[in-house]
Amino acid sequence: MTEPTPEQIEKLAIAFERFTRRFKVAEAAAVMQNALNALDIQALLFIDDHPECNLGDVARHLQVALTTMSSSADRLVRRDMIERHRPEANRRSVALTITNKGSQAVAGYVDGYRASCKAMLQALDPVDQTEFLRLTQQISEYDD
Repeated sequence: MTEPTPEQIEKLAIAFERFTRRFKVAEAAAVMQNALNALDIQALLFIDDHPECNLGDVARHLQVALTTMSSSADRLVRRDMIERHRPEANRRSVALTITNKGSQAVAGYVDGYRASCKAMLQALDPVDQTEFLRLTQQISEYDD
């Protein structure tokens, strides 16, 4: 592979800043609607994808301290977005599950995120859409 030029790096950095801004707007809409911070949203997304996970699972995935994750879980329980319960198989463990309200928040966040993706793709013609998707997939699978 060839080494990218400083100009190419700068152009990519500017484009990613714009992408990030667009996705942050979608995230902010979900945050405002549910009065959640970014960590709480990411925790909800993980718990939604991993029912019956525990606090340590979420903390490891989000790469935060267990105490930080515990505070987030407390907020989500108070807002009736997740529940804590003890599984029958291991009464010493505490499992986390998402509630209906939490599922609605996740759906709102995902809808906003998908709308941002749609808007980006709509800016391209069909051939460019296909190429953009191919390239972003290639980048996402790249391993140093």
